[in-house]
This record gives sequence, structure tokens and C-alpha cells, in this order.
Amino acid sequence: MNFYIAFLASLLIVGSHAFSLPAKTNILKHEESSVEMNRRQVLLTTLSMPVAGSILFQPREAMAIDTQLLDVQAKKFRKAPCFAIVNGKTGVPFMILRNTGLATTYFFTSYEGAQLVLEDARRDAKEKDLDTRKFWDDAKISATSMEFALKLSKGRPKALAQNNQKYETVYDIIPTLKALDDAGRIDKSGIFNEQGRVPLFYMNELRISPEVEGGEKRIPVFFEKSELVKEWQRRNPDASIPAVKVVDLVDTFTSMIGMGSSGSTNEEVTKNLYVVASPGAKSKAIECEKARGDVPAFKTGEMIAVGGKD
Repeated sequence: MNFYIAFLASLLIVGSHAFSLPAKTNILKHEESSVEMNRRQVLLTTLSMPVAGSILFQPREAMAIDTQLLDVQAKKFRKAPCFAIVNGKTGVPFMILRNTGLATTYFFTSYEGAQLVLEDARRDAKEKDLDTRKFWDDAKISATSMEFALKLSKGRPKALAQNNQKYETVYDIIPTLKALDDAGRIDKSGIFNEQGRVPLFYMNELRISPEVEGGEKRIPVFFEKSELVKEWQRRNPDASIPAVKVVDLVDTFTSMIGMGSSGSTNEEVTKNLYVVASPGAKSKAIECEKARGDVPAFKTGEMIAVGGKD
């Protein structure tokens, strides 16, 4: 739950003149008890996790990816929006470029998560020079699909920085604090204390019609536990609430595209999941789409490099 902070701690100095780019190398429903805390403190409580063995800071996948299977499986996440911080005039994403030469972009499952990070970056920028403040004034939150984010996490195209050098990239998806907290209360293994984990909530008792006639019933998965419970109660107003289960999005998707599985997946979910988008995220995504005009939502192959600590 500490990942927001690492991100914030990394947004130190920006602009091509304001920081030194590294030389190119060959590398690569629990009530919140801290309601009175300010935003930065809330974020700080979220980020001292070890890195998960998922899409974060890994060398390029050793196994060849079946691109046709990748397209088919990623399409199941198309209706679920996610959010990124980009330049509002160009659609070029902000990336943290570390001394290792590896650049990281973050997608957020909620608009509010991206907003907290952007507001904090702007707050810090006020203490910098005028050019830096203007730099962040052009930043905005853009909406794209989870399908897009997951495909980028596997394809990982190199991105051109302000110094006209291309760098290896990593793409990480950031869930809400509440989702991580709920997941940690369900799964006591500690897996959701690792950086890079994204919970998907489901119930064994909640199924919907199969994708094709005669097929297996599908299992709806939700990015928020509360939304799963609400859907159960809508369908079964007189029934008790069954046990809520949780799996990790990244490990589940990796298994879906034939690249192995782990204890944070469920075979039946992997085969039959049906992704349910958050109504709040969908509403915010529509607002972002209306506001962006002709600017790309997320321009691949380029980045605005942000200096960070290792």
C-alpha cells in the first residue's frame, strides 16, 4: 500500500534543463482510521512495500509472447478505464527515469489516485523555478483502457526522452488504497503488501451467463470490494453475503496469456473472468475524453522524463 509515496518521492525536479538525464546504458469495508490525515500523509502510509515479481523493474520477458492471444485476452479488459498523467497539449506521458536508465509510467485504476499524485507534484513545483511550474501546469489526467495498459506492460516499447535518447520502459498499474486494504484483509499472505499488486475481487457464488452458448458461466471480477458486494445485494437482496475472494490482476493476466501462473491466481477465474468497470471510473473517463479534444490520450514512443531517487 505504499506505492503512491515512492511515486511522489520521485517527482523531484523536472524539465530538460532542470535535471540531468542519465547516460544511455545497456540496462534496462473497513473505515479508514486516518481520515484526519492530510493527503501527503495518506499517501505516505501507502508506500514501503517490497517490489512484486510482476511487471515492475523486470528485464524484457524471456518468453515469446503470443500476440494474437495477448490481443484476445487484453480485450476482456477494454471496458475498464484507467488513468495516466500526460502533457495535456501532446498526450506524451510523464515517466520516472532513474539512474539505471529504466523509465516507469503509472496507470491508476481511479481518477482520484492520479489526481492526488498530480496535485502533490504541482504543490512541490511551486517551490521550484518558473519553468518548472509551467511544466506541471501543462500536465493533465488522461483516460485510457485497462486493455491498453496491460498490452503496454507486456510490449514495453522504448520511449524517447528530452535528450533524444530512447530508454527501456516499465508500466505499472496502481489500485486504490481501499482496494489494497480490503485485499490484505482477505488474503493474509502479505502479497498485497507488495508493490505492483492490483486486487480483483470475486465470489464463487456470483456467476453470469457464458460468453458462448454451452460454455462455462463467467465470474465477474471487480476492482473494488464494495462494488462487488453491492452487485451481489442487488441480485440477491434477501441472501446473506458470501465470502469475498481476491486474486492479483497482473499474475492473472500473465496466466491468461500463457506465461505461467502463481499462487495469486485462480484457474477458474483465469479461464472465465468477466471484468466489471467501476461506475465512478467510467464516469471520470467520459469526462476526460470530452475534455481532451484531438490530443492523443496517451502517446507511446515518447516520454517526459522526470528525475527521481533510486
